[in-house]
Amino acid sequence: MTIAMLLLAAFIFVVGDLGVLFRKQGYSLNVFFDSAGGLEKTAVVRMAGVKIGYVRDIRLKENQANVVLSIDYGIEVPLGSKATLAALGILGEKHIEILPGEGPGFYPSGGTLEGVPPISFDQMGSMLLAVGEEFREVGRVFGEMLGGEEAKANFRETLQNLSSFTGDLKEFFEINKEDLQQGIKGSSQAVKNFEQRVDEVSKSLNELIFLLRDTVEENRENIKINLKNIKELIDNIEESLKLINESLEKINKGEGSLGKLIHKSELYERAEGAMDELEKVIHPFSNLRLSAGLRTEYYGRSKLLKNYFTLAIWPTKTKYLLAQIIYDPWIDRLTYSAQAGVRWGAISPRAGIMESKVGAGIDYYAAGDRLRFSLESFDFNRSPHPYFRFWTRYTASKYFHILLGIKIDDFTLVPEREIFFGLELGF
Repeated sequence: MTIAMLLLAAFIFVVGDLGVLFRKQGYSLNVFFDSAGGLEKTAVVRMAGVKIGYVRDIRLKENQANVVLSIDYGIEVPLGSKATLAALGILGEKHIEILPGEGPGFYPSGGTLEGVPPISFDQMGSMLLAVGEEFREVGRVFGEMLGGEEAKANFRETLQNLSSFTGDLKEFFEINKEDLQQGIKGSSQAVKNFEQRVDEVSKSLNELIFLLRDTVEENRENIKINLKNIKELIDNIEESLKLINESLEKINKGEGSLGKLIHKSELYERAEGAMDELEKVIHPFSNLRLSAGLRTEYYGRSKLLKNYFTLAIWPTKTKYLLAQIIYDPWIDRLTYSAQAGVRWGAISPRAGIMESKVGAGIDYYAAGDRLRFSLESFDFNRSPHPYFRFWTRYTASKYFHILLGIKIDDFTLVPEREIFFGLELGF
């Protein structure tokens, strides 16, 4: 009996934990920690608080603790999982806790998990000491702020002001309670109206969408026909481009009239000479300018309107021809004017037919041609005197002119002198 007890004691001393002999062997995983203090072999391995294996071995490898885990078969550890040292309670036995990852796969046998270093009681103590020092520093700062009598008085004054402000605010709310309630009710009503408007707009949009859908459904055949026509048009365009490419190829080869013109220098020279001759013929007309205008004059004493249509042709920069069709309200018929003129600087004399009579005039331009003074005389055979007209034109804009003048039928008689004003649109 004594021998049997000694053998059993020796067996327990050598083996350590008899449960290891009866545990099922699983696949192994490796974890590296900077320190595995307090962890023993055969410690439990848990994941989500559930036992999934035990610590098979702890060895030193490259100045780190290499902990070999034995994971039960049938338990799969997701990729990205981490392992840390944990304990059940403050004084509980240390074990390995695996924090599951979210990887798409699982660790194979012999894989290595990332080890998360645990926080020891020494580290927690150091952290608590550091936090205590910071609180002590904050208390010292507040003590310095409130240490003097002036700081304390300021602090008390601040509290009194805050109390006074709170009382004033309370009094304000009590006095304006009804107004605030009405304002809140008004805001609530406005929000309700806005929501109603939004609902109406939403309904209108839905109706529009339904209408568009119905329209598309009703015109589906027409849309198909239009798409077919568009396809035919594209085919015709492709055919036209093909013909153009063929024509360009022929031109590059020197075929056809245009190809011969391009490739034969003598034909090109003859064409260039013809263009020069044509340019000589066209050149006199290249500087040709045209201007036209509609003008109406109102004579205050006669209460009549006199209308003009004017066309001016400038073959050169200094010479021009002037043609007019005029409605004369005094004789109730149309007259015409045809004059020729030349411009020398700011002065421009002209002569010819004026209102179906022989006449002449002179124009003077000032202010960059924005202001024009004109003196005209016509019907030299009239007795006792020809007609005279002096008027000025001011250019308000590029196409809008203002006129003011005097019409003189007889210098000796005041009733035969009449002031007029008018407007002219030129283009």
